[in-house]
Amino acid sequence: MKLGPFQLIFKQLHNCNPTQKNKIQHNVYISHRSGSELLLGNSTLEIPLDDSFFLEIKMALKDASGNWKENSFMHKIPKACSSFKKTMGKNWPAFINGIGFKTTDCPIPSGTYIAQGFNMSLFMDTNFPKVFIYGTYRVHMYYSRKNEIFGCIVCIVEFKRP
Repeated sequence: MKLGPFQLIFKQLHNCNPTQKNKIQHNVYISHRSGSELLLGNSTLEIPLDDSFFLEIKMALKDASGNWKENSFMHKIPKACSSFKKTMGKNWPAFINGIGFKTTDCPIPSGTYIAQGFNMSLFMDTNFPKVFIYGTYRVHMYYSRKNEIFGCIVCIVEFKRP
């Protein structure tokens, strides 16, 4: 496995379990148009998205045979809203506006929001790590509190040598 600077390619994005009635639902997808990747869809927050949640990330790595190696990377981040805001850095306002949220402050109030379109290439200019192990990953991101899942999203991404 090689580690280094990367080009990030978003292949898929969807709700983990759209039939489950989670309190936070992101019904989003990636649109590949005109050489760009846009985040579109909607979000329904029955409760505010605040810092009482953890943001849990579990990544599976696709091996050479096409099988997923589960739990290749796991991380649990406290204060979900403000931690994600800090990680997005200067692109937080563009992200929040692109997914249709009405405020750039934490907490994000409950409501239904329509994504106007967030250019996924902006993820390359955030406070995310600048080097990573190359490969294709299935990333599950959960909002949790006291071991209860309140929302989940799955993203298939490729970390590719530039």
